[in-house]
Amino acid sequence: MTAVSDSTLERFRQAVASAHPTPAGVAVAAVSAGFAFGLLAKALAVSARRDTESVNRGKLEPLAAAARAESSRMLQLADDDVAAFESYLAGVRMPAATDGQLLERRRVLDAALRRAIALPLAGARSAAAGLRLCAEAVAVTHLVVLADLGTAVTLLAGALRACLLCAESNVSQLAAATSAHRELLAKESEPQQRALRQAEEVLERIAAALAAARVER
Repeated sequence: MTAVSDSTLERFRQAVASAHPTPAGVAVAAVSAGFAFGLLAKALAVSARRDTESVNRGKLEPLAAAARAESSRMLQLADDDVAAFESYLAGVRMPAATDGQLLERRRVLDAALRRAIALPLAGARSAAAGLRLCAEAVAVTHLVVLADLGTAVTLLAGALRACLLCAESNVSQLAAATSAHRELLAKESEPQQRALRQAEEVLERIAAALAAARVER
């Protein structure tokens, strides 16, 4: 498959809808988060441009730069996830007739498995970091792009949940007997849940600001 960063939206959509195992959940979540980070960067850039007194530009511009950088990283994560699962599938197909072949097959599968768990967790951490950026941004985001900020929050929260779900699925289906992987999931859970609660708080603040604007009119 063409790299996500080089693909058209239509080609990626068709690949997702195909019967081929990849791209799947993590890649789609990462692409969604990539768009969310881009939308966050847009909201911050518009807010900075509309801040005629430049009071908040010192805060808005670094946040926008961080969002743009993370948007690119999420597209790379989508590609990495596809490559990891393709490696796993290739390992499954490797011969195992001799001890040497069996050891090599196990090595390839173990490496692919580690990545199949590490990558969705990395995606979840990135989405959580994006939600923290949104929480920083909400107080200085202009009214005209508050809905865009809210959309970014919603997409990032969805991507976070999707990445955690895929990580749990990979542990259950690919590493059912590996307690270390389960411990890693448990360790990741609490900070991600905090980020999701923070997302709800940001959405409530946005809803309140939009409602107040309607009352004023």
